[in-house]
Amino acid sequence: MFIKKLIFCCFKHTGSSRGQYPTVIEELCPQFSLADLRKSTNNFNEKQIVGSGSLGTVYKGSLQYNCVTECTVAIKRIYRITESELKQYKNEIELLCQLRHPNLVSLLGFCDHKEEKNIVYEYMTNGSLHDILYRSDMKREPLTWKQRLKICIGVAQGLHYLHTGVKRTIFHRDITPYKILLDSNMVAKLSDFRVSLTGPHHSSKPKPKTISKDGFTGTYGYVAPEISQNNTLTEKSDVYSFGVVLLEVVCKDKLNSVEKRQQHPVEENIDPNIKGKIAPESWEVFVDITERCLKFDPNERPSMGEVQVQLELALSLQEEADIRNICDDYTLLSITIIS
Repeated sequence: MFIKKLIFCCFKHTGSSRGQYPTVIEELCPQFSLADLRKSTNNFNEKQIVGSGSLGTVYKGSLQYNCVTECTVAIKRIYRITESELKQYKNEIELLCQLRHPNLVSLLGFCDHKEEKNIVYEYMTNGSLHDILYRSDMKREPLTWKQRLKICIGVAQGLHYLHTGVKRTIFHRDITPYKILLDSNMVAKLSDFRVSLTGPHHSSKPKPKTISKDGFTGTYGYVAPEISQNNTLTEKSDVYSFGVVLLEVVCKDKLNSVEKRQQHPVEENIDPNIKGKIAPESWEVFVDITERCLKFDPNERPSMGEVQVQLELALSLQEEADIRNICDDYTLLSITIIS
Protein backbone atom coordinates (compact mmCIF):
# COMPACT_ATOMS: atom_id res chain seq x y z
CA MET A 1 0.00 0.00 0.00
CA PHE A 2 2.88 2.36 0.70
CA ILE A 3 4.11 2.34 -2.88
CA LYS A 4 0.67 3.06 -4.31
CA LYS A 5 0.18 5.99 -1.95
CA LEU A 6 3.66 7.22 -2.76
CA ILE A 7 2.90 7.34 -6.46
CA PHE A 8 -0.29 9.33 -6.19
CA CYS A 9 0.51 11.71 -3.35
CA CYS A 10 4.15 12.53 -3.97
CA PHE A 11 4.52 13.04 -7.70
CA LYS A 12 3.04 15.33 -10.28
CA HIS A 13 2.67 15.05 -14.05
CA THR A 14 4.77 17.38 -16.13
CA GLY A 15 3.06 16.62 -19.43
CA SER A 16 6.45 16.58 -21.17
CA SER A 17 5.73 13.44 -23.20
CA ARG A 18 1.98 13.63 -23.83
CA GLY A 19 1.10 12.08 -27.14
CA GLN A 20 4.26 9.95 -27.41
CA TYR A 21 3.11 7.03 -25.28
CA PRO A 22 -0.04 4.89 -25.07
CA THR A 23 -2.81 6.27 -22.90
CA VAL A 24 -2.29 3.54 -20.28
CA ILE A 25 1.17 4.92 -19.49
CA GLU A 26 -0.05 8.50 -19.17
CA GLU A 27 -2.77 7.37 -16.79
CA LEU A 28 -0.75 4.91 -14.69
CA CYS A 29 2.76 6.35 -14.68
CA PRO A 30 3.60 9.82 -13.30
CA GLN A 31 6.00 12.00 -15.28
CA PHE A 32 8.78 14.20 -13.92
CA SER A 33 10.54 17.26 -15.21
CA LEU A 34 14.27 17.03 -15.87
CA ALA A 35 14.77 20.02 -13.57
CA ASP A 36 13.23 18.12 -10.65
CA LEU A 37 15.45 15.09 -11.24
CA ARG A 38 18.56 17.24 -11.55
CA LYS A 39 17.72 18.89 -8.25
CA SER A 40 17.08 15.56 -6.54
CA THR A 41 20.50 14.18 -7.54
CA ASN A 42 22.53 17.37 -7.09
CA ASN A 43 22.72 17.76 -10.88
CA PHE A 44 23.47 14.05 -11.34
CA ASN A 45 26.52 14.26 -9.15
CA GLU A 46 28.81 11.25 -9.49
CA LYS A 47 28.71 10.83 -5.70
CA GLN A 48 25.05 9.91 -6.10
CA ILE A 49 25.78 7.00 -8.45
CA VAL A 50 24.68 3.66 -6.98
CA GLY A 51 24.93 1.46 -10.07
CA SER A 52 25.32 1.28 -13.81
CA GLY A 53 24.37 -1.01 -16.64
CA SER A 54 24.19 -1.31 -20.39
CA LEU A 55 21.14 0.96 -20.55
CA GLY A 56 22.23 3.75 -18.22
CA THR A 57 23.63 5.00 -14.91
CA VAL A 58 21.57 4.76 -11.71
CA TYR A 59 21.57 7.62 -9.20
CA LYS A 60 20.20 7.89 -5.68
CA GLY A 61 17.84 10.83 -5.38
CA SER A 62 15.51 12.47 -2.92
CA LEU A 63 12.21 13.88 -4.17
CA GLN A 64 9.70 16.01 -2.28
CA TYR A 65 6.42 17.27 -3.69
CA ASN A 66 3.12 17.24 -1.86
CA CYS A 67 4.26 14.82 0.82
CA VAL A 68 5.53 16.03 4.16
CA THR A 69 8.74 13.99 3.99
CA GLU A 70 11.16 13.41 1.14
CA CYS A 71 11.14 10.09 -0.72
CA THR A 72 14.38 8.30 -1.54
CA VAL A 73 14.33 7.01 -5.11
CA ALA A 74 16.60 5.41 -7.71
CA ILE A 75 16.87 7.24 -11.04
CA LYS A 76 18.17 5.51 -14.16
CA ARG A 77 19.60 8.12 -16.51
CA ILE A 78 19.98 7.34 -20.21
CA TYR A 79 22.00 10.12 -21.83
CA ARG A 80 22.42 10.56 -25.61
CA ILE A 81 19.98 7.70 -26.16
CA THR A 82 20.22 5.52 -29.25
CA GLU A 83 17.26 4.14 -31.18
CA SER A 84 17.79 0.69 -29.65
CA GLU A 85 17.99 2.14 -26.13
CA LEU A 86 14.84 4.18 -26.75
CA LYS A 87 12.99 0.98 -27.59
CA GLN A 88 14.22 -0.67 -24.39
CA TYR A 89 13.34 2.43 -22.36
CA LYS A 90 9.76 2.40 -23.65
CA ASN A 91 9.47 -1.36 -23.18
CA GLU A 92 10.44 -1.17 -19.51
CA ILE A 93 8.00 1.65 -18.78
CA GLU A 94 5.12 0.01 -20.66
CA LEU A 95 5.56 -3.24 -18.73
CA LEU A 96 6.32 -1.94 -15.24
CA CYS A 97 3.54 0.63 -15.15
CA GLN A 98 1.07 -2.27 -15.43
CA LEU A 99 2.74 -4.70 -13.01
CA ARG A 100 2.19 -4.76 -9.24
CA HIS A 101 3.88 -7.40 -7.12
CA PRO A 102 5.93 -7.27 -3.89
CA ASN A 103 8.81 -9.11 -5.59
CA LEU A 104 9.09 -6.76 -8.58
CA VAL A 105 10.78 -3.37 -8.31
CA SER A 106 8.14 -0.64 -8.44
CA LEU A 107 8.17 2.00 -11.15
CA LEU A 108 7.46 5.45 -9.68
CA GLY A 109 7.62 7.53 -12.83
CA PHE A 110 9.69 8.66 -15.81
CA CYS A 111 11.05 11.72 -17.56
CA ASP A 112 10.98 12.03 -21.34
CA HIS A 113 13.27 14.90 -22.30
CA LYS A 114 14.57 15.60 -25.77
CA GLU A 115 18.21 15.24 -24.65
CA GLU A 116 17.87 12.32 -22.24
CA LYS A 117 15.47 9.83 -20.70
CA ASN A 118 15.06 8.91 -17.04
CA ILE A 119 13.19 6.17 -15.18
CA VAL A 120 12.39 6.54 -11.47
CA TYR A 121 12.11 3.47 -9.25
CA GLU A 122 11.71 2.70 -5.57
CA TYR A 123 15.11 2.77 -3.89
CA MET A 124 16.55 -0.61 -2.89
CA THR A 125 18.68 -0.08 0.20
CA ASN A 126 20.72 -3.28 0.06
CA GLY A 127 21.66 -3.15 -3.61
CA SER A 128 21.95 -6.24 -5.79
CA LEU A 129 22.29 -9.88 -4.83
CA HIS A 130 25.52 -9.94 -6.87
CA ASP A 131 27.08 -7.23 -4.71
CA ILE A 132 26.12 -8.99 -1.49
CA LEU A 133 27.52 -12.32 -2.70
CA TYR A 134 30.76 -11.05 -4.22
CA ARG A 135 31.77 -7.59 -3.05
CA SER A 136 34.29 -7.89 -0.22
CA ASP A 137 34.18 -4.15 0.50
CA MET A 138 30.57 -4.30 1.72
CA LYS A 139 30.61 -4.12 5.51
CA ARG A 140 27.91 -6.63 6.30
CA GLU A 141 27.64 -10.18 7.56
CA PRO A 142 27.51 -12.90 4.87
CA LEU A 143 24.04 -14.15 4.06
CA THR A 144 22.91 -17.15 6.10
CA TRP A 145 21.49 -20.23 4.41
CA LYS A 146 17.96 -19.34 5.48
CA GLN A 147 18.38 -15.77 4.19
CA ARG A 148 19.50 -17.16 0.84
CA LEU A 149 16.50 -19.45 0.68
CA LYS A 150 14.13 -16.56 1.46
CA ILE A 151 15.71 -14.46 -1.29
CA CYS A 152 15.32 -17.33 -3.77
CA ILE A 153 11.69 -17.81 -2.72
CA GLY A 154 11.03 -14.11 -3.32
CA VAL A 155 12.50 -14.25 -6.81
CA ALA A 156 10.50 -17.41 -7.57
CA GLN A 157 7.31 -15.64 -6.48
CA GLY A 158 8.08 -12.71 -8.76
CA LEU A 159 8.78 -14.96 -11.73
CA HIS A 160 5.68 -17.05 -11.04
CA TYR A 161 3.63 -13.84 -11.18
CA LEU A 162 5.22 -12.86 -14.52
CA HIS A 163 4.53 -16.28 -15.99
CA THR A 164 0.98 -16.83 -14.73
CA GLY A 165 -0.31 -13.83 -12.78
CA VAL A 166 -0.98 -11.41 -15.63
CA LYS A 167 -3.11 -11.67 -18.77
CA ARG A 168 -0.17 -12.50 -21.00
CA THR A 169 2.89 -14.47 -20.00
CA ILE A 170 5.92 -12.22 -19.51
CA PHE A 171 9.39 -13.61 -20.18
CA HIS A 172 12.03 -11.70 -18.20
CA ARG A 173 14.88 -12.98 -20.41
CA ASP A 174 17.84 -11.87 -18.32
CA ILE A 175 17.70 -13.27 -14.79
CA THR A 176 21.06 -12.84 -13.03
CA PRO A 177 22.13 -11.80 -9.51
CA TYR A 178 22.66 -8.29 -10.91
CA LYS A 179 18.94 -8.05 -11.67
CA ILE A 180 17.83 -9.20 -8.21
CA LEU A 181 17.67 -6.23 -5.82
CA LEU A 182 17.13 -6.24 -2.06
CA ASP A 183 15.20 -3.70 -0.01
CA SER A 184 15.83 -2.62 3.59
CA ASN A 185 14.18 -5.82 4.86
CA MET A 186 16.17 -8.04 2.47
CA VAL A 187 13.06 -8.70 0.37
CA ALA A 188 14.15 -9.74 -3.12
CA LYS A 189 12.74 -7.87 -6.12
CA LEU A 190 13.30 -8.52 -9.80
CA SER A 191 14.43 -5.52 -11.86
CA ASP A 192 15.39 -4.54 -15.41
CA PHE A 193 12.57 -5.32 -17.82
CA ARG A 194 14.07 -3.50 -20.79
CA VAL A 195 14.39 -6.66 -22.91
CA SER A 196 11.41 -8.57 -21.49
CA LEU A 197 8.84 -9.96 -23.92
CA THR A 198 5.18 -10.85 -23.66
CA GLY A 199 3.89 -14.24 -24.76
CA PRO A 200 0.43 -15.59 -25.57
CA HIS A 201 -2.69 -15.21 -23.44
CA HIS A 202 -2.88 -17.88 -20.77
CA SER A 203 -5.94 -19.30 -22.50
CA SER A 204 -3.84 -19.92 -25.60
CA LYS A 205 -1.81 -23.04 -26.22
CA PRO A 206 1.78 -22.38 -25.04
CA LYS A 207 4.34 -22.26 -27.83
CA PRO A 208 7.94 -21.05 -28.15
CA LYS A 209 8.48 -17.42 -29.11
CA THR A 210 11.11 -16.47 -31.69
CA ILE A 211 13.45 -13.76 -30.37
CA SER A 212 15.58 -13.01 -33.41
CA LYS A 213 14.29 -9.46 -33.89
CA ASP A 214 16.44 -7.63 -31.34
CA GLY A 215 19.42 -9.97 -31.34
CA PHE A 216 19.49 -10.16 -27.53
CA THR A 217 19.87 -13.66 -26.13
CA GLY A 218 20.78 -12.97 -22.49
CA THR A 219 23.79 -12.81 -20.18
CA TYR A 220 26.47 -15.42 -20.89
CA GLY A 221 26.27 -18.40 -18.55
CA TYR A 222 22.59 -17.88 -17.74
CA VAL A 223 21.13 -18.50 -21.21
CA ALA A 224 18.98 -21.58 -21.70
CA PRO A 225 20.32 -23.97 -24.38
CA GLU A 226 17.20 -23.67 -26.56
CA ILE A 227 17.86 -19.94 -26.92
CA SER A 228 21.47 -20.45 -27.97
CA GLN A 229 20.59 -23.22 -30.38
CA ASN A 230 17.22 -22.23 -31.83
CA ASN A 231 16.70 -18.64 -30.66
CA THR A 232 13.34 -19.62 -29.19
CA LEU A 233 11.92 -18.60 -25.84
CA THR A 234 9.39 -19.97 -23.35
CA GLU A 235 8.79 -19.44 -19.65
CA LYS A 236 11.03 -22.50 -19.11
CA SER A 237 13.94 -20.39 -20.42
CA ASP A 238 13.54 -18.16 -17.36
CA VAL A 239 13.40 -21.29 -15.21
CA TYR A 240 16.80 -22.36 -16.55
CA SER A 241 18.36 -18.96 -15.83
CA PHE A 242 16.95 -19.05 -12.33
CA GLY A 243 18.50 -22.50 -11.86
CA VAL A 244 21.93 -21.00 -12.54
CA VAL A 245 21.16 -18.29 -9.96
CA LEU A 246 20.22 -20.97 -7.41
CA LEU A 247 23.64 -22.57 -7.89
CA GLU A 248 25.33 -19.20 -7.59
CA VAL A 249 23.53 -18.42 -4.34
CA VAL A 250 24.90 -21.55 -2.68
CA CYS A 251 28.33 -22.00 -4.31
CA LYS A 252 31.54 -20.09 -3.90
CA ASP A 253 32.04 -20.42 -7.67
CA LYS A 254 29.43 -19.52 -10.25
CA LEU A 255 29.40 -22.95 -11.94
CA ASN A 256 27.54 -21.16 -14.72
CA SER A 257 28.71 -23.42 -17.50
CA VAL A 258 27.87 -27.05 -18.18
CA GLU A 259 31.59 -27.91 -18.25
CA LYS A 260 32.19 -26.53 -14.76
CA ARG A 261 29.14 -28.27 -13.35
CA GLN A 262 30.23 -31.61 -14.79
CA GLN A 263 33.71 -31.30 -13.32
CA HIS A 264 32.82 -30.22 -9.78
CA PRO A 265 30.27 -31.73 -7.39
CA VAL A 266 28.05 -29.00 -6.02
CA GLU A 267 28.83 -30.04 -2.44
CA GLU A 268 32.54 -29.29 -3.01
CA ASN A 269 31.78 -25.72 -3.98
CA ILE A 270 29.43 -24.60 -1.22
CA ASP A 271 30.25 -21.12 0.05
CA PRO A 272 32.46 -21.54 3.17
CA ASN A 273 30.23 -19.03 4.97
CA ILE A 274 27.36 -21.53 4.98
CA LYS A 275 29.22 -24.83 4.80
CA GLY A 276 28.13 -27.03 7.71
CA LYS A 277 25.02 -24.91 8.27
CA ILE A 278 22.74 -26.68 5.78
CA ALA A 279 20.53 -29.51 7.04
CA PRO A 280 20.77 -32.59 4.76
CA GLU A 281 16.99 -32.79 4.31
CA SER A 282 16.84 -29.11 3.28
CA TRP A 283 19.78 -29.59 0.94
CA GLU A 284 18.22 -32.61 -0.73
CA VAL A 285 15.11 -30.63 -1.70
CA PHE A 286 17.11 -27.58 -2.79
CA VAL A 287 19.62 -29.40 -4.97
CA ASP A 288 16.90 -31.56 -6.53
CA ILE A 289 14.83 -28.57 -7.69
CA THR A 290 17.99 -26.79 -8.86
CA GLU A 291 18.99 -29.81 -10.93
CA ARG A 292 15.52 -29.98 -12.48
CA CYS A 293 15.61 -26.27 -13.40
CA LEU A 294 18.80 -26.94 -15.36
CA LYS A 295 17.47 -29.80 -17.47
CA PHE A 296 18.51 -29.54 -21.12
CA ASP A 297 14.99 -30.26 -22.35
CA PRO A 298 12.66 -27.34 -21.44
CA ASN A 299 9.73 -29.73 -21.06
CA GLU A 300 11.53 -31.52 -18.24
CA ARG A 301 11.96 -28.32 -16.21
CA PRO A 302 9.44 -27.46 -13.48
CA SER A 303 7.13 -24.46 -13.55
CA MET A 304 8.06 -21.49 -11.38
CA GLY A 305 5.10 -22.33 -9.15
CA GLU A 306 6.60 -25.73 -8.41
CA VAL A 307 10.04 -24.19 -7.88
CA GLN A 308 8.54 -21.80 -5.32
CA VAL A 309 6.81 -24.63 -3.44
CA GLN A 310 9.99 -26.71 -3.27
CA LEU A 311 12.11 -23.79 -2.05
CA GLU A 312 9.53 -23.08 0.66
CA LEU A 313 9.77 -26.76 1.65
CA ALA A 314 13.57 -26.53 1.83
CA LEU A 315 13.25 -23.53 4.15
CA SER A 316 10.67 -25.27 6.34
CA LEU A 317 12.87 -28.37 6.66
CA GLN A 318 15.85 -26.20 7.60
CA GLU A 319 13.87 -24.41 10.29
CA GLU A 320 12.64 -27.71 11.72
CA ALA A 321 16.16 -29.14 11.74
CA ASP A 322 17.54 -26.06 13.49
CA ILE A 323 15.01 -26.51 16.29
CA ARG A 324 16.17 -30.11 16.82
CA ASN A 325 19.88 -29.46 16.31
CA ILE A 326 21.15 -27.16 19.05
CA CYS A 327 24.77 -27.21 17.86
CA ASP A 328 23.71 -25.99 14.41
CA ASP A 329 26.34 -28.13 12.65
CA TYR A 330 25.50 -30.40 9.70
CA THR A 331 27.35 -32.75 7.37
CA LEU A 332 26.30 -33.36 3.76
CA LEU A 333 27.17 -36.83 2.52
CA SER A 334 25.64 -36.48 -0.94
CA ILE A 335 27.61 -35.90 -4.14
CA THR A 336 25.70 -34.06 -6.85
CA ILE A 337 26.94 -33.55 -10.40
CA ILE A 338 24.65 -31.31 -12.45
CA SER A 339 25.18 -31.65 -16.19
